[in-house]
Amino acid sequence: MFKYKPGINVSYDRQGYIYFYSMGYNYANRDKRAVIDGLCQEYGGEHWEALREFMTTEHTATVVCRRCYLSRATLYRAVKRYYEGFPDDL
Repeated sequence: MFKYKPGINVSYDRQGYIYFYSMGYNYANRDKRAVIDGLCQEYGGEHWEALREFMTTEHTATVVCRRCYLSRATLYRAVKRYYEGFPDDL
């Protein structure tokens, strides 16, 4: 479920677009998946798979953090970078 994140310097509409674009991962073609994977690698660094799981599934931060042995603060920093760095031309 989409929730606006006021701590991220991106408008409500843009956050919604990024959220739904990312949630389409499981239905996307290979090229779109590669784009999302690349963005997760760029903004998630060594935790890119955790970022991808959080951004492309309905899994909660708690579930992702426990599964990936990651703090919530680390995940949220990656999510913030992902939203704020998401390209305008997608």
